[in-house]
Amino acid sequence: MASPLARQRRQLLENQVSHSASKLSASANTESLHIKLIDFEEDRKYLKQLNAIEDKVKHKRDVLVPKYKPYVEAYLAKGEVFENPIFTNMVIWLFDVNDMETAIDWCLKAIALDLPTPDNFRRDWPTVCADEVLAWAEKESGRGHSIEPYFSAVFEKVESEWRLHEEVHAKWYRFAGLHLLRNDEGQPQPTSIGCLDTLEKALLLLQCAHEKYAKIGVKTKIGQIEQRIRAIKDNKNL
Repeated sequence: MASPLARQRRQLLENQVSHSASKLSASANTESLHIKLIDFEEDRKYLKQLNAIEDKVKHKRDVLVPKYKPYVEAYLAKGEVFENPIFTNMVIWLFDVNDMETAIDWCLKAIALDLPTPDNFRRDWPTVCADEVLAWAEKESGRGHSIEPYFSAVFEKVESEWRLHEEVHAKWYRFAGLHLLRNDEGQPQPTSIGCLDTLEKALLLLQCAHEKYAKIGVKTKIGQIEQRIRAIKDNKNL
């Protein structure tokens, strides 16, 4: 059996080895990122030369996302925390190409890791996620496509977790309420809804939007919903 002194020496040696390995790993990660960033910056320069937004999105979708996604996946798998511009820019690019599942997942990881947004972004990650998902939901809804599960997943965080600007918050409540009122043409029309439960849910959402930000522009629609609810309760069903 080793003496207490021998055990102490062995522990000190193990600590030194572990510390040295950690330093080497950090150094290797930094060097690897530095090399990767040189190539990454060249790709960003080329991207900036493209004038049409459509061309930029296509280049991100077809070239840049496939190129850098494996690197970011490896970075996340290691579980190490350091500022990584490739990762943070990739989150934005994923929103740009409508890869909502990965974009939201990685955005939530960026929030959890407390990483800054890219240098040219003044918004924080919750605001970025809220803005991007809402814009996507508005487009998809307008095309008659489903907005789930992504809309509800982010709306839950908008409602209960994230401290957003009042206008951003109100936009989410407004969209959620109007989305319940869609007619066959996809337009928010209270008179096309015959379910009291749906009307009351929409009313509550729009009232929340107005309370959050009075300039959000829902007062007229609130009045129409209230009128529709009264008509149904009075058996007028206009």
